Amino acid sequence: TSEGRRRLRKVALDFPPGLLDTNSLDMAVVPGDDELVVRSGATVHILGRDMSTSTSFELSSYYGDVVASEEFIYASEDGNEVRCLTHDGTEVAKYEEQDKCITSLALAPGGLLFCLLYVMDDHTQDEIVALDAQTLQPRHRFGLSLLKDACKMVVVGEELFVCDRGNDRLQVFSLAGEHRRSITGEWKRPSALCFVND
Repeated sequence: TSEGRRRLRKVALDFPPGLLDTNSLDMAVVPGDDELVVRSGATVHILGRDMSTSTSFELSSYYGDVVASEEFIYASEDGNEVRCLTHDGTEVAKYEEQDKCITSLALAPGGLLFCLLYVMDDHTQDEIVALDAQTLQPRHRFGLSLLKDACKMVVVGEELFVCDRGNDRLQVFSLAGEHRRSITGEWKRPSALCFVND
């Protein structure tokens, strides 16, 4: 209705243009806060509501994903590791995968961090590892033989939705790793986002 729209107001978003001058850009919102975590290349910036940088620190890798909790920032690095950092960049924990690369981090309520694992030239080996969000110790693995060229994940309620590009579908898992259903449909596939028409 138009009633709800009357309260909306246009707000200028003065995103720092210097952060856009990179081939690697990822962002995450700090829950319950007015801060935005931006990974621009190897630098992580924490931006306030006015888009000014309150803190920044360097990572060892130029490419990777970033997600944030109220307490920590999680960054995938060097292809096969993920780090748990405080908001000032101090490392708290690290998880390294020997035989697979790590990408597409997703944080779930209840203290789990989900990571997609893949073998560089064999996407039939894709799987998901659930890590304890504080210690980065593995809790469980799942999805092997169900996923092919998976690219992004998101937690919605008590479920994990995985974009399964190679099979042209979304795979839905419980947070405990139980496969619940597949959603197929007509796909439009940009490099990292997928949309399903139901």
